[in-house]
Amino acid sequence: MIEQQPHDPQRQAREQVAQIVREIEALTDAGGPPETYFPAFLSRLVAVLGAEAGAVWLRDPNRRLGLACEVNLAGTGFHEQPDARPRNDRILAHMLDKGEARILAADEEHELVAPTRHVLLLAALQRSKECVGVVEIFQRPDSPRDARPGYLQFMEQMCGHASRYLQEQDAARTQTTPAEFWKQFERFLLQMQRSLDSNEVSATAANDGRQLIQCDRTSIAIRRGGRTTISAMSGADAVNRRANLVRSMEKMADRVIAAGEPLLFTGQLEQLPPQIEQPLADYVHESGSRLVHIVPLFESEPLIKPPRDDGKPETAQSNHANRNPIGALIVEQVSESRPRPGLKDRSALVAEHTAAALHNALTHERLFLLPVWRYLGRIFERVRGRMLHKVLAVVALLLAVTAALIVVPWEYRVEGKGRLMPVIQRDVFASWDGEVVDILVNSGDHVQPDQPLIRLRNDELQAKLLAARNDLNVKQQLLFAYQAQLDEAVKKAARNDEIELQGKISQTRIEIAGAQEQAKVLEEQSAQLVLRSPIAGVVATFQVQQTLKNRPVQRGEVLLEVMDETGDWQLELEIPEDRMGHVLRRQQALQTHELPVEFLLATSTEETYHGRPKESATRSALAEGEGSVVEVHASIDPNDMPKLKDNLRIGADVRAKVGCGNRALGYVLFGDVVEFIQKRVMLW
Repeated sequence: MIEQQPHDPQRQAREQVAQIVREIEALTDAGGPPETYFPAFLSRLVAVLGAEAGAVWLRDPNRRLGLACEVNLAGTGFHEQPDARPRNDRILAHMLDKGEARILAADEEHELVAPTRHVLLLAALQRSKECVGVVEIFQRPDSPRDARPGYLQFMEQMCGHASRYLQEQDAARTQTTPAEFWKQFERFLLQMQRSLDSNEVSATAANDGRQLIQCDRTSIAIRRGGRTTISAMSGADAVNRRANLVRSMEKMADRVIAAGEPLLFTGQLEQLPPQIEQPLADYVHESGSRLVHIVPLFESEPLIKPPRDDGKPETAQSNHANRNPIGALIVEQVSESRPRPGLKDRSALVAEHTAAALHNALTHERLFLLPVWRYLGRIFERVRGRMLHKVLAVVALLLAVTAALIVVPWEYRVEGKGRLMPVIQRDVFASWDGEVVDILVNSGDHVQPDQPLIRLRNDELQAKLLAARNDLNVKQQLLFAYQAQLDEAVKKAARNDEIELQGKISQTRIEIAGAQEQAKVLEEQSAQLVLRSPIAGVVATFQVQQTLKNRPVQRGEVLLEVMDETGDWQLELEIPEDRMGHVLRRQQALQTHELPVEFLLATSTEETYHGRPKESATRSALAEGEGSVVEVHASIDPNDMPKLKDNLRIGADVRAKVGCGNRALGYVLFGDVVEFIQKRVMLW
């Protein structure tokens, strides 16, 4: 005997709702014209909600809102009330502007007034993130208030299917015809075959392939030596391999390539292999893509296959297990997770031809020293025929020039920059911390030894001096008072008072002597606030008044330079540290520091002068704009001093060359290149 199941109204209601939901999903998947879809959609929605009526309002091509379909709208009294349509239009305009679902009831206060006594359930229809319509449900006035939010949530879910239907209708209208597709595909193949560079092939496959597949983004991954890299992404001129998006894409593509099977992700991760699930989840989180389709790329099969061991020919069917993977085609959709029509077939077609072109390019790039062979091939192609004798002449000339560069000796000279300066020069330092209050000379003034140059003010020192003088005066007055008291004690014959006063007088005299010594020291320090010239010469510091007037200075700071321009002059050169080795080796070879120096003045470039190095710094220094340099002082040839007399100017720029002996002409001309190779390339 069969036991009868008990009657459960709630269970039957849930099954009925689920059945209607499946019917709406089937309607959306089937498509069809809007005149058929929306009446069927609305009737099922009204039935499942138990509403009295419903309506779908859509915008026409002129963006005017009109009634697309309705169910029992006349039964609500909508057409009988004269102000119902204007009220409803304001509600619909508000919905299109806000794009949100809403409940309007006559028994609740709203800024919008419902056109009838019913409870209105309103939800917007969207297409490409734009509100293009409104679904309006007229619910019974006595419907439970607690159930209304559930009605609205269910209605929003169903309107999502209707929005997807509108989106797919637009995609179907913009989809290319078969003739246009094959025309685009033909251009795609021509572009793929124009290059044997893997980067160019990848860029063409990514950008042109995206238009053929009609997806949001297409990328090409290439596997070399067990490492997978993203070589091209549609819409990007270059791939930033340090970006998190690219790194996660490479990891995901590597796992799929290793598996050797296509992968289609539409939002569900549960059924994927564990080695692919986590990289795919990381990439989806990083990119925001709702659909990811990865098609592995394999090496092309040879046109002529070797016979099998059993003597039977190979079948025409491709066997991926016998072919090595070379990369992957990655197709993405960002706006929706449902595959667009023909996406899988077009992806497989593009992947097959991309794999063939990419395999040819990678095979071509595996040739050893390919850039060299290309260059030599272009050269041999040009020298054929009548160009041969010209090429031989050029080669002979190059050989002769090369021999000259190796055999012909030439003097190697190291260049340095510097200044023309007097030998006798002194710096004037600040003797104390203070402020410049008076400048007694100007730039270029001739001064004598001990001539005052600058007067400083130190308020703290002046305060100490004044305090010392006041203390000295107080002690002197105290001494006079003690002496007067002593005289009075002597007259009165007060022996005890006399002895005590004599002791105080002795102590006060000692304190007066110390105060006088302290005041003398402070006076000497105060006198040092006047800075004097250490030698006879000229003030070489530029714009003394503008630079030092009322300026606070610190003890030991250089304020002025005084130089004797009537005495001997010298060159203060800065030679680059990496050139100083030639100078030192030449000095060691000759056992002398006096190497020939030729220099030019910036103020007189038409005349060449001579000199010899006399001392070099023992350590390098950092010069602005020059890097590490070694300072070298060179004396000037006495025979050139009469010619230099009219051009002697303190700090004149000098360009000098120090002779370092004969070297090969090629090394003289290209020594910089040789040293660069020695320092940067041959550092093992």
